[in-house]
Amino acid sequence: MARIELDSVTKRFSDGTVAVNSLDLTVGDGELLVLVGPSGCGKTTALRMVAGLEEVTSGTISIDGLPVNNVEPRHRDIAMVFQSYALYPHLSVYENMAFSLKYRKIAKSEIKSRVAEAARVLELEPYLERKPRQLSGGQRQRVAMGRAIVRQPRAFLMDEPLSNLDAKLRVQMRAEIGQLQRSLGVTTIYVTHDQTEAMTLGTKVAVISGGVLQQVAAPQDLYRRPANLFVAGFIGSPPMNLIDARLERADAGPGGTLGPEVVFGPHRLRIPASVLAEHPGLDRYLGKEIVLGIRPEHLTDASLVGTSDGGSVIDLPIKLREELGSEVHVHGAIGEAAHVGADGSDDVHSLASLVARMDPRTKIAVGDTAPVAVDADHLHFFDRDTGASIRR
Repeated sequence: MARIELDSVTKRFSDGTVAVNSLDLTVGDGELLVLVGPSGCGKTTALRMVAGLEEVTSGTISIDGLPVNNVEPRHRDIAMVFQSYALYPHLSVYENMAFSLKYRKIAKSEIKSRVAEAARVLELEPYLERKPRQLSGGQRQRVAMGRAIVRQPRAFLMDEPLSNLDAKLRVQMRAEIGQLQRSLGVTTIYVTHDQTEAMTLGTKVAVISGGVLQQVAAPQDLYRRPANLFVAGFIGSPPMNLIDARLERADAGPGGTLGPEVVFGPHRLRIPASVLAEHPGLDRYLGKEIVLGIRPEHLTDASLVGTSDGGSVIDLPIKLREELGSEVHVHGAIGEAAHVGADGSDDVHSLASLVARMDPRTKIAVGDTAPVAVDADHLHFFDRDTGASIRR
């Protein structure tokens, strides 16, 4: 096993493009770190620099405390699993898995033992004499994994290993990779653009955008406490609703004041005391514009939950209903604006929209103006200018 550290690692290509910008990451011994982000964000470039397949422009990559910037890939004791499997078509499964060991002149008895054990773990024993063309996509990916396992490396690097598989097989292989990594205890960096893979596989998840690290945390911390608008909108399915809003003090009449409240379109939401305690920085934003975040799963049909708190229910005009079997996605408009067009007609358009992930029992239909309960204990707030989460 190994501890991998990236200290201010930057990759700048000859045309001036900065693919990775001052990346700081630590992958602990036996940990599975997932690098996730949209296509072109720099995650694969970062992985290739760790492997030694891409030169580091500046910064230091260390393995077990020793800098490896100038160490050849074959001497880093790291095994890679690629998106394309990269199997030799003319060799059998056994020969593919044994190839790197033969190249290293490992004893035949040791090779046989290692391949047999990897085949047992990966359930490849019946296929050892077959060629890659005789295997399914999932079986080929297992062979690629087996080829990495038999090397008994200090670390695994996996670059989108499941992207060529169909949806059902991806779920199955994702579970198998997670179980395998935990049983082997090998330090692993896993690259994907799929946030579901990232959240289900990673001990820690590092979110990258435009070559810059946005946040690194345990999966649930990313979900519950996103550091900025990018992470909030990227992690979660459907993504978090991000709404232009205003923070105002609510007038409670002669008895005193309540609040603050967050105002968006025609709607006002009271912010619970527990949320204010977790976000003391909101005091600085009273009377100012912010971005409000509400996850779809925190919006429910008020008629089903029977809430009596008028401060947490909004009336939402419904524009679309999507049936997904175990849940329903309801799309609603946050207010509407109208103006008279040049031809004298009214032009009505929504100011913004919300997506709610609801219980399939909901009777909410397109065209309704439905009471929707907001779980105000899970509101998120972001600075409109910087995009940073408002907490302290």
